Amino acid sequence: MEIKRKASMVVLVAALTVGGSVALAPTASAVGSSACQFNSPDVNFKVSTSGAQFRTGPGKRYRAIGTLYRGDSFRYFCRTRGFKNSWSYGKILKRTTSGIRPGTRGWVYSQYLD
Repeated sequence: MEIKRKASMVVLVAALTVGGSVALAPTASAVGSSACQFNSPDVNFKVSTSGAQFRTGPGKRYRAIGTLYRGDSFRYFCRTRGFKNSWSYGKILKRTTSGIRPGTRGWVYSQYLD
């Protein structure tokens, strides 16, 4: 009985330790155009691939709002750096294939845009 009680205590302490560190971990929050380093006149693009994640910020650590598919319309406002390996900020023009509403703003990896 004593061994069972000690094992339960170890499991409880481990769960609280892990749970506490997860609860205290910082989360990536939404980022608007403040992350932009290169601005340009508004330009409309089409998504050139299927399965591109539309995100709340410029990078994979940000939450995905939804998925973009080939042909979805995107109005580009700015991007994080030169085109290679950059993220573009803009808004959805027409309801996307996956159902993202027009006017929704977010980020997509620039190389997925034509």
